[in-house]
Amino acid sequence: MDLNGYFDPVSLERPEFEYLEDNESFSRHISVHTPDHPIRELDKHQVAILGIPEDTNAFIKGSKDAPDKVRSKLYQLRKINKNLKIYDLGNIKKGGTMNDTYYAVRDVLLELKERDMVTIILGGSQDLSRGVFLALEKTDGLHQILTIDSMLDFAAKEEVINSRNYLNQILDRSVRKRFSFTNLGHQAYFVTENQLQQLEKSYLESIRLGDARKNIQHTEPLIRDSEFIGIDLCAVRHADAPGSSTPSPNGFFADELCQITRYAGLSEQVSCLGFFEFDPASDTNGQTAHLTAQAAWYFLEGLSRRIPENPIDTPEHIKKFIVNLNAAGHDIVFHKSTLSDRWWMEIPVKNHHTGYNFFVSCSYEDYQQACSKEIPDRWWRFLHRLGNEKE
Repeated sequence: MDLNGYFDPVSLERPEFEYLEDNESFSRHISVHTPDHPIRELDKHQVAILGIPEDTNAFIKGSKDAPDKVRSKLYQLRKINKNLKIYDLGNIKKGGTMNDTYYAVRDVLLELKERDMVTIILGGSQDLSRGVFLALEKTDGLHQILTIDSMLDFAAKEEVINSRNYLNQILDRSVRKRFSFTNLGHQAYFVTENQLQQLEKSYLESIRLGDARKNIQHTEPLIRDSEFIGIDLCAVRHADAPGSSTPSPNGFFADELCQITRYAGLSEQVSCLGFFEFDPASDTNGQTAHLTAQAAWYFLEGLSRRIPENPIDTPEHIKKFIVNLNAAGHDIVFHKSTLSDRWWMEIPVKNHHTGYNFFVSCSYEDYQQACSKEIPDRWWRFLHRLGNEKE
């Protein structure tokens, strides 16, 4: 598929200020789709950057202007490891309707996935995640979605899709068996009891901001298992991201967001990372553009350090620990990597896509909890969810 028809070339003004010498900057060490250099030789690259300047279905407008603002700041940062080949494809052309845009995103992501490329999306409004979901629906297996958001963007009523209800697509009973969903960083005064109960009944979860920030390292297993991570910049506190579309005085700190995206880069599972809901018109001194660019940079830096490591593909680097829990009716089997000390739990439900049982990322604390005869909550949720879907 020729992607040139899907994208407008990158066209940026020269920055007023350069942080680094030209030969050290990010922009000098990537391939860029420009009017004089069409998209080609994608197979030589591992990462694609694409902008989606679209906010037609946004609850609050303004984010359509974000992609180039972030791109400009990203280009000024330090180059990534030379072994990681990155291609900036430009901005996806605006469709005649929003559905045209969603399906264009789907087609592009399917093409990039076929080439084993990891994608960074610069939005745009968060309903553009629909294009990602449409692509995932075309591939086999259970797809784990993680959002970083201060709110839960699904609604009880059927409405025209927008940035506040786009999650209805993956929580609908007819397709729910294809997706597992977790939200990270919700703020209690922005969500309803009905929303939390709906997640609980479906054995899905949202981690409250305070719990996530107690120890940001405990978010790593949630991030590691995810295929797509969608970041609403409104999840970051206003002091660090004044240009978010619905700013709040509370939220993740800037360095915590960068830690989260670095974890995402290190994960073998994460194939797509999206940044959404940034309105440049309200950004102070370009601070949110800077933060989004730096968070994307940390994702790429983590990606450059990825190692193949999981209980199925690298058993020679895995130690197995079996914990007997009579109350659960099962032994809980834990797996620990000797390369990074990361942990997984085995769920006694067969994954027909791989032929093995399901493996769920976890922490050493989960193992300690099981050794204390307590069932880890994440193991319990997945056992019930996967067991119910099997039935």
